[in-house]
Amino acid sequence: MIITGTAFIGYLFDRFELYRMKDLENIKRALLFLKGEIDYMIASLPVAMEEVGSRVGTNIGKIFSHVGESMKNKRGYSAEKLWKESVELYKDSTYLSKEDINNLLALGTALGYLDKEMQKNNIDLLLVYLEDEINRLKLHRHKNGRLYKTLGFLGGILIVILLY
Repeated sequence: MIITGTAFIGYLFDRFELYRMKDLENIKRALLFLKGEIDYMIASLPVAMEEVGSRVGTNIGKIFSHVGESMKNKRGYSAEKLWKESVELYKDSTYLSKEDINNLLALGTALGYLDKEMQKNNIDLLLVYLEDEINRLKLHRHKNGRLYKTLGFLGGILIVILLY
Protein backbone atom coordinates (compact mmCIF):
# COMPACT_ATOMS: atom_id res chain seq x y z
CA MET A 1 0.00 0.00 0.00
CA ILE A 2 2.88 2.36 0.75
CA ILE A 3 4.41 1.85 -2.69
CA THR A 4 1.04 2.35 -4.37
CA GLY A 5 0.40 5.51 -2.33
CA THR A 6 3.73 7.11 -3.08
CA ALA A 7 3.50 6.15 -6.76
CA PHE A 8 0.08 7.82 -6.82
CA ILE A 9 1.55 10.97 -5.27
CA GLY A 10 4.17 11.06 -8.04
CA TYR A 11 1.38 10.62 -10.59
CA LEU A 12 -0.55 13.52 -9.01
CA PHE A 13 2.44 15.86 -9.28
CA ASP A 14 2.54 15.10 -13.00
CA ARG A 15 -1.21 15.62 -13.37
CA PHE A 16 -1.20 18.97 -11.54
CA GLU A 17 1.13 20.39 -14.18
CA LEU A 18 -1.13 19.03 -16.90
CA TYR A 19 -4.20 20.61 -15.28
CA ARG A 20 -2.41 23.95 -14.94
CA MET A 21 -1.42 23.77 -18.59
CA LYS A 22 -5.03 23.10 -19.59
CA ASP A 23 -6.23 26.06 -17.49
CA LEU A 24 -3.68 28.32 -19.17
CA GLU A 25 -4.80 27.08 -22.59
CA ASN A 26 -8.42 27.82 -21.65
CA ILE A 27 -7.47 31.34 -20.58
CA LYS A 28 -5.64 31.79 -23.87
CA ARG A 29 -8.70 30.62 -25.79
CA ALA A 30 -10.96 32.90 -23.75
CA LEU A 31 -8.72 35.90 -24.38
CA LEU A 32 -8.67 35.21 -28.11
CA PHE A 33 -12.48 35.08 -28.08
CA LEU A 34 -12.63 38.29 -26.04
CA LYS A 35 -10.22 40.03 -28.42
CA GLY A 36 -12.43 38.98 -31.32
CA GLU A 37 -15.53 40.22 -29.54
CA ILE A 38 -13.88 43.57 -28.81
CA ASP A 39 -12.48 43.86 -32.33
CA TYR A 40 -15.25 42.67 -34.61
CA MET A 41 -18.56 42.26 -32.84
CA ILE A 42 -18.89 45.75 -31.39
CA ALA A 43 -20.68 44.18 -28.43
CA SER A 44 -20.74 45.80 -25.03
CA LEU A 45 -18.21 44.46 -22.56
CA PRO A 46 -20.78 42.64 -20.35
CA VAL A 47 -22.27 40.86 -23.35
CA ALA A 48 -18.80 40.00 -24.68
CA MET A 49 -17.74 38.58 -21.30
CA GLU A 50 -20.84 36.39 -21.03
CA GLU A 51 -20.37 35.17 -24.60
CA VAL A 52 -16.73 34.28 -23.94
CA GLY A 53 -17.70 32.51 -20.71
CA SER A 54 -20.32 30.40 -22.45
CA ARG A 55 -17.91 29.47 -25.26
CA VAL A 56 -15.04 28.45 -23.00
CA GLY A 57 -16.96 26.64 -20.26
CA THR A 58 -14.86 25.17 -17.42
CA ASN A 59 -13.94 27.20 -14.35
CA ILE A 60 -12.08 29.71 -16.50
CA GLY A 61 -15.28 30.40 -18.42
CA LYS A 62 -17.10 30.93 -15.13
CA ILE A 63 -14.78 33.83 -14.36
CA PHE A 64 -15.75 35.58 -17.59
CA SER A 65 -19.46 34.77 -17.20
CA HIS A 66 -19.47 36.05 -13.63
CA VAL A 67 -17.83 39.32 -14.70
CA GLY A 68 -20.41 39.78 -17.46
CA GLU A 69 -23.32 39.14 -15.09
CA SER A 70 -21.82 41.43 -12.46
CA MET A 71 -21.35 44.22 -15.00
CA LYS A 72 -25.01 43.99 -15.93
CA ASN A 73 -26.28 43.85 -12.36
CA LYS A 74 -23.90 46.09 -10.41
CA ARG A 75 -24.05 49.61 -11.72
CA GLY A 76 -21.44 52.09 -10.53
CA TYR A 77 -18.66 49.55 -9.97
CA SER A 78 -15.50 49.65 -12.05
CA ALA A 79 -14.75 46.80 -14.44
CA GLU A 80 -11.41 46.34 -12.66
CA LYS A 81 -13.11 45.77 -9.30
CA LEU A 82 -15.64 43.34 -10.78
CA TRP A 83 -12.85 41.44 -12.60
CA LYS A 84 -10.82 41.17 -9.41
CA GLU A 85 -13.86 39.98 -7.46
CA SER A 86 -14.58 37.30 -10.05
CA VAL A 87 -10.97 36.07 -10.27
CA GLU A 88 -10.73 35.92 -6.48
CA LEU A 89 -14.01 34.00 -6.32
CA TYR A 90 -12.95 31.29 -8.80
CA LYS A 91 -9.17 31.12 -8.33
CA ASP A 92 -9.37 28.27 -5.83
CA SER A 93 -11.22 26.08 -8.32
CA THR A 94 -8.37 26.35 -10.85
CA TYR A 95 -4.81 25.05 -10.93
CA LEU A 96 -3.26 28.44 -11.64
CA SER A 97 -0.13 29.62 -9.86
CA LYS A 98 0.11 32.94 -7.99
CA GLU A 99 1.97 34.45 -10.93
CA ASP A 100 -0.82 33.35 -13.30
CA ILE A 101 -3.43 34.89 -11.00
CA ASN A 102 -1.46 38.15 -10.75
CA ASN A 103 -1.19 38.40 -14.55
CA LEU A 104 -4.89 37.68 -14.86
CA LEU A 105 -5.66 40.39 -12.30
CA ALA A 106 -3.45 42.83 -14.23
CA LEU A 107 -5.70 42.36 -17.24
CA GLY A 108 -8.57 43.77 -15.20
CA THR A 109 -6.91 47.17 -15.01
CA ALA A 110 -7.40 47.59 -18.76
CA LEU A 111 -10.95 46.28 -19.01
CA GLY A 112 -13.49 48.95 -19.80
CA TYR A 113 -11.02 51.68 -18.87
CA LEU A 114 -8.78 52.10 -21.87
CA ASP A 115 -9.70 52.46 -25.51
CA LYS A 116 -10.20 49.49 -27.81
CA GLU A 117 -6.61 49.36 -29.08
CA MET A 118 -5.09 49.52 -25.60
CA GLN A 119 -7.38 46.72 -24.41
CA LYS A 120 -6.28 44.59 -27.35
CA ASN A 121 -2.62 45.38 -26.61
CA ASN A 122 -3.04 44.30 -22.99
CA ILE A 123 -4.73 41.10 -24.13
CA ASP A 124 -1.85 40.51 -26.58
CA LEU A 125 0.66 41.01 -23.77
CA LEU A 126 -1.10 38.43 -21.60
CA LEU A 127 -1.32 36.06 -24.59
CA VAL A 128 2.46 36.26 -25.02
CA TYR A 129 2.95 35.40 -21.34
CA LEU A 130 0.50 32.49 -21.63
CA GLU A 131 2.19 31.12 -24.74
CA ASP A 132 5.61 31.25 -23.07
CA GLU A 133 4.30 29.64 -19.90
CA ILE A 134 2.48 26.88 -21.80
CA ASN A 135 5.63 26.10 -23.80
CA ARG A 136 7.70 26.06 -20.62
CA LEU A 137 5.23 23.72 -18.93
CA LYS A 138 5.19 21.37 -21.92
CA LEU A 139 8.96 21.18 -21.88
CA HIS A 140 9.08 20.75 -18.10
CA ARG A 141 6.37 18.09 -18.13
CA HIS A 142 8.05 16.20 -20.96
CA LYS A 143 11.33 16.28 -19.06
CA ASN A 144 10.06 15.69 -15.51
CA GLY A 145 6.74 13.87 -15.88
CA ARG A 146 8.31 10.44 -15.85
CA LEU A 147 10.67 11.53 -13.12
CA TYR A 148 7.80 12.33 -10.74
CA LYS A 149 6.20 8.93 -11.28
CA THR A 150 9.49 7.06 -10.92
CA LEU A 151 10.51 8.98 -7.80
CA GLY A 152 7.13 8.30 -6.25
CA PHE A 153 7.51 4.58 -6.86
CA LEU A 154 11.14 4.46 -5.73
CA GLY A 155 10.36 6.60 -2.68
CA GLY A 156 7.72 4.06 -1.70
CA ILE A 157 10.23 1.23 -2.03
CA LEU A 158 12.70 3.19 0.13
CA ILE A 159 10.08 3.73 2.84
CA VAL A 160 9.17 0.04 2.83
CA ILE A 161 12.84 -0.97 3.11
CA LEU A 162 13.43 1.50 5.96
CA LEU A 163 10.35 0.35 7.86
CA TYR A 164 11.14 -3.35 7.60
